[in-house]
Amino acid sequence: MLRCAAIGLGWWADELAQAIQGKSQKICVTTCYSRTLEKRISFADKHGTTIHNSYQTVLTDEDVDAVLLCTPHSLHAEHVEQAARAGKHVFVEKPFTLTEDSGRAAATVCADHNRVLAVGQNRRYAAATQEVKRLLQAGEFGIPLHCEANFSNPRPLQYKPDGWRANRIESPGGGIAGMGVHMIDAMTHLLGPVTRVQAQCKRLAVSVDIDDTTSALFEFASGATGYLGTFSACPQTVFFNLYGTGANAFAAPDTDRLTLHRAGKEPTEVNLTPIDTLKAELEEFADACTGSVKFRVLPEEAIHTVAVMQAMVASAEHGAPIVVGSL
Repeated sequence: MLRCAAIGLGWWADELAQAIQGKSQKICVTTCYSRTLEKRISFADKHGTTIHNSYQTVLTDEDVDAVLLCTPHSLHAEHVEQAARAGKHVFVEKPFTLTEDSGRAAATVCADHNRVLAVGQNRRYAAATQEVKRLLQAGEFGIPLHCEANFSNPRPLQYKPDGWRANRIESPGGGIAGMGVHMIDAMTHLLGPVTRVQAQCKRLAVSVDIDDTTSALFEFASGATGYLGTFSACPQTVFFNLYGTGANAFAAPDTDRLTLHRAGKEPTEVNLTPIDTLKAELEEFADACTGSVKFRVLPEEAIHTVAVMQAMVASAEHGAPIVVGSL
């Protein structure tokens, strides 16, 4: 059983704990830390954990095997490096870091200390994503031409000015860091690396100083193209669609719906078994810590997602295409 400390006790740490606590034979949360005492007490009472009063005492606790980092984005790189140097395996929520350079440095520290680094891109584990990947590898799509994706929700409309997400450092490009990185990861998982980005970001509706309307055009190394939209002031929307010479797929990974349009045939609904993506990724993290498997989101892939995010923000700021990895 992998014994984990939950670090940063907002709503997402609670979601991760609920996915595994008392439900998994591989991983559990045994202790927790947040800068806010009330959050520590509430989390510990709800999930039956002990409490630490600092991140440093977590890292010196011999009964902690790994950390689950749900801290502000700007702290990820530092917290990852500190954990790896202390001998702890690391599961860090997306985005991995806010810059490609800091991500590469943090991943290097994990590798140098032989610690597993897992980034929480849970949409990879969705049944729809896995089925599209399988069909793609089987050649069902022919030549892949284009992928389009959207991840939007209205939560930023409720942000308070003093909330850590309510600024342009923690939420670059509006919803890119909080939502868009899920779709960047899914798109690159299917089509490979992005080479060039052109993006626009606008603030139209939210009250805090972040953008809420972001869209981008991608060019992939394979020659395929892509579009990503992420809007922080509209009803929840999550989809990705893949177009090829042999078939088109329309996927809603949040509901595990997949519609397949094959050339010359009527559209078909593909029957999928829903997957608890949070439990799946955390149990795979536990398996990776034993050395039995590799965590499916490789560090280099997580770094590339950050580089794409960074290029999107730079493109919007400069009003011009940006070559990914050139910043």
